[in-house]
Amino acid sequence: MEEKDRGTLYFYMAIGTLGLLIILVGLFKYVETVGGNASFALVGFPLTIIYLNYLEGKAGISKKVLWIKSIIAISLLIIIYIFIFN
Repeated sequence: MEEKDRGTLYFYMAIGTLGLLIILVGLFKYVETVGGNASFALVGFPLTIIYLNYLEGKAGISKKVLWIKSIIAISLLIIIYIFIFN
């Protein structure tokens, strides 16, 4: 794969991960504001992430990059959660 194509692939991977994080933070805010049960959403979200990682692996992204992306995404989610909900 050409270097330009790989850079584009990483860019869209980062945008997709950021979008999923924003959706999860919105879900947390919704449950905090409205209340109720978000169990289906909290079960569906990890399934979506698993599928996204599968597709990124099929696209040619190495497992090392996928792990780094996952660790960064979890860290960002923890930081966002601490600053928004406390």
